[in-house]
Formats: sequence, C-alpha cells, structure tokens
Amino acid sequence: MIAPRLRRLARAFQLALFLTILCFARPACAHVGSPNVFYAGDAGPYHLFVTVMVPQVIPGIAEVEVRTSSNQVREVSTVVTRLSGAGSKYAPVPDLARRSPLDPHLFTSSVWLMEYGSLRVLLKVSGSRGDAELSVPVASFARQTLPMPRWLGALLLAVTAGLAVGAISIVGAAARDSGLSPGATPNERSRHRGRVAMAVTAVIVAAIFYLAFAWWDYDALDHARLTRLFKAPPVAVTQEEGSRLKLTATDPLWVKYRVMDKLLPDHGHLMHLFLIRTPAFDRLWHLHPARTENGNFEVSLPPLDAGRYQVFADVVDESGFPWTLVGTVELPQVTGAALGPDDCGGSFAPLAENGSGGAADVLRDGTRVVWEHDPLVKNVPLNLHFSVEDGDGSPVTDLEPYMGMAAHLEIVRSDLKVFAHIHPTGSAPMAAVMLANGETGTSDAPSLHGMNMTSDSKMIMPGKVEPEFSMPYGFPESGAYRIFVQFKRGNKIETAVFDTQVR
Repeated sequence: MIAPRLRRLARAFQLALFLTILCFARPACAHVGSPNVFYAGDAGPYHLFVTVMVPQVIPGIAEVEVRTSSNQVREVSTVVTRLSGAGSKYAPVPDLARRSPLDPHLFTSSVWLMEYGSLRVLLKVSGSRGDAELSVPVASFARQTLPMPRWLGALLLAVTAGLAVGAISIVGAAARDSGLSPGATPNERSRHRGRVAMAVTAVIVAAIFYLAFAWWDYDALDHARLTRLFKAPPVAVTQEEGSRLKLTATDPLWVKYRVMDKLLPDHGHLMHLFLIRTPAFDRLWHLHPARTENGNFEVSLPPLDAGRYQVFADVVDESGFPWTLVGTVELPQVTGAALGPDDCGGSFAPLAENGSGGAADVLRDGTRVVWEHDPLVKNVPLNLHFSVEDGDGSPVTDLEPYMGMAAHLEIVRSDLKVFAHIHPTGSAPMAAVMLANGETGTSDAPSLHGMNMTSDSKMIMPGKVEPEFSMPYGFPESGAYRIFVQFKRGNKIETAVFDTQVR
C-alpha cells in the first residue's frame, strides 16, 4: 500500500515542479531595434534571403525562412552552432528544411536556440550547381519576461502544500503501522511513533521548502544579472571642451568586464554614433568616435543646432554580439569642427504627423531617391528597394561604396523604441557576418578595417555601386517610422529621408 502511494506522490511532485519551472521562465528584454535577423547573401552560386525569427524566451525555438532566387535549389538544411571558437567547428546533424507546397522558392525550418550570446545558423544548400554553405549570425537573447498568472501561482502553491501534507501523512502512517501485525489496531506507542515521524518529516519538508525558495531567489537574481546584460545598455553622454562629446558606458557589468575594451571594428570603426534631435527628428548625425585609453569614446562634433538629442551607439563585442547603447544629451548651439571622412548628417523636415511621406526625396543638388513599396505590415520580411536618379529621372552613374556598402539605412520609430542600422546584407553587423563565415575576427584583422577584403573574399565591395539597391528587413512593430538612407555620390555622402506608416 505504501509503495504505490509514494510512487504516485513522486510523480505528482515532479509534475508540479515542471509546471513551476515552465511558468517562471524569465526572458530578457531585447536591445534597441528588431530582435529578428534579416540577411541577404550568396551560398556559392545560390542567392538567398534568410529570416531568423528569434524566440520570445531562451531556450526556445527560432523559425528560419530561406527564400531562393532561382529554381536550382533542391534542398536546404539548417543547424545552430556557436558563432566562433571550438563550438563553431562541431555542428550537430542538420535538420532538413521544408519546401513550401505553394512557393517552391521558400524553405522553412525550426531550430533550437539553447543559450544566450553569439550564435550562427549554418545553412547547407544542395542544387543543380552543387553544394554550398552560408552562415548567418544570430544574437540570441530572450525578448520579454512572462509573468505568472496569480490564479496559477495560487493553484501551484495549493498543489505543493497538498503534496507536502500528503508526504508527511504517508511517512507518519508508515512509521505507525510498520511494526504492527496485519489487521492489528495501532496502540498508543505506535501512534506516538507515527506522530514523532510526522514531526520530523514536517521539519525536513520545511527545510526543503526553505532551501528551495532560497535557491530559487539566488537563481532568479543571477538570471536577472544575465538578462540585464542583454538589455540596451545605457551610455552617459557629456559635452566637453566646447565641441567635444564624450561617451561612457555606465552599466556596472560593462564596467566590470571592460566590454568597451573588447570590441571589433565594424565597417572600419569601433563605434557608429547616431544623434537624432527629438521630438521632430529634423537633425541626424552619423559619427564615428575614437576610443580613449580609459575605455571611453570621444568625438569632435560638427556644427549642429541646439536641442535634445537621442543617442544610439552601435558596437560589436569580440564574440560578434551587436549592442546598441542608448542615452540622451542636451546640446547648445555648437560651432563644431569639420566632419570626418565617413561622418555625415544634416537638417531635414520634421517627422510627418501621420508618419506618411512621399515616395521620393529630392536632395539639394537635384538628386532624387525613390522608394516605392506596398503597404507595410509588421513582422513581414521584405526588401526595402531604393533607386537614385538625376533630376531628369535618369539613373545616376557615379555612386561609390560608403564604408564598404552600397548604402546604410537607419530606421527609427517615432517613439524611439525601435532603432535599426542595416545594410544591403541585412541587419547583422558585417563584423559578425565575417566571423560567422570564417574571417579571423580579431580587432587587428586587415579585412575588418574599411572592409578592404582579401582578393578571395566573396564579400568584396566593387568600386562602383549600381543606382538601385535593396535592404532586407522586417518592421518589428506597427507605428510611424522615419528612414534615413545614406549613400555616397561623387565623393560626397548624402542622406535622404522617408516617413512611413507600418500597420
């Protein structure tokens, strides 16, 4: 009689423990911008558009979509590994992606993201032109904290209390009846033995509860430190010596682990700094501060108007994980210094109230930048396609690479809760892309400075840029957005602006 009861009690306790762990999962908040990954690149002879939908919690399942540009691809398989290091060299058996019955160019797969940090989705492609591979870097982090409903907490507490009472009563019954003959009535001595056993068991159960809650609180605190590390870190921004701007990471974990000392250059710069005057979004500056000996960053400001500026600072740590530090600064009128060779920005019309602007932006020299698109819907992967024309409507012929890319795009939602800095390759930083695809990844690697790739690299940027280019992206939330398109023409960096509404 006693053994079956104990087995049922153990199974019930295991179920309650599993439900408790499941409901108390605590994911982290995302850093600024879309948490999902959008990437366009070549796997050998096959051009792919890859979307990785990061799960809400980690561990969790990421949904991978692979769209091919031709009918030559027969199979696509996916697997997750570390972005770099030993863990990137020993991939598990890949999962075969499913080809859509409605669209033969679309393959879908589900992969587990089991840890925080820099991972990659390794794609293996087979087709009529042979086999090829492509690695897409993924910043793995949880996106939100799931609260436990009060009713469920009360139910689990009641179940746990019932299990505890049942365990105590079972032990008491076992101690009371174990020395009796079959059918005998318990005497006072056996009942006393049962009461003592129940008291001892109650103390043990109480100690188990205390240690379990203490462990849970410690684990929750440790997890909170981890999740805080993956939130958008704050940065202190101060103006010094008139036109000098200083940026200091203030998060205690960043200071403790000296993250600012362990960065990879991305497009030839350790930091890409964006200053956006709010609330009108009528001023934007894209600057590139230099790191000082104490781990701070400093930059000379160009001539800019007074106002409150929102600060976004993009960096990539040595593991390939991208971060966007956030802050604000109140600036007076600044006379300023000359812009650096990769710096740009300027003045623009205020953000449209309804977040909806025209399909073309005409620059001061008559250059027209055209963006034609269907109605935009959140969480739908798409290519943002732009064309650059002369005043007469003819395609321009003198576009040049801007920091190794055809163009750079900054996407900002009107409430500043979404910021993304993307390129024709997608939302992943080029430093992480290079790590994922076998580049050295060291901060002194020649291929990371100015994107001057080696001659055998498939990522080399030609000296001439076509007048049309696309950026893979998916808007993570609905609302009003402003998009800044930055490109280089005739050795001059230009910025076009578009306002749009996402449903």
